[in-house]
Amino acid sequence: MDIGELKKQSDISYDIAVAKRNALEKANTRIVVVYNEHIFRADAETINLVKTLSEVHTSPLYLLDTNHNPVEISEPEEFLKTLIERNQEAISSYHQMSKTFAKRGD
Repeated sequence: MDIGELKKQSDISYDIAVAKRNALEKANTRIVVVYNEHIFRADAETINLVKTLSEVHTSPLYLLDTNHNPVEISEPEEFLKTLIERNQEAISSYHQMSKTFAKRGD
C-alpha cells in the first residue's frame, strides 16, 4: 500500500468519524421534548423513570425537568407515549445515517 492510498483511507476514516459525531449530536438534540412549558430529554433514563413511576404510583407524577425544576405530570401515559415516540424517531434517524457510514467505509 503506497502513501497515497493510506492518505485516502485516513481521509475517509476521518470524514466518517466527523459525520458520525455530527449525526449523534443531531440525534441528541432531537430527543428534546417540551411538556407543560418544561424541557425533558426522551432518553432511556427518563422513559424508564416515567414507566416505573406510572406503574407503582397514581397520577399525577412529579418529575424534575432538565433544569431541575419540579413539574407535575398529570397524564403520565400520554407523556410516556410522547417520550417513546420522540426517542424512536431520533434513534431511527441516527440508524439510517449509520447505514450510510458503513457504505462509505466500503
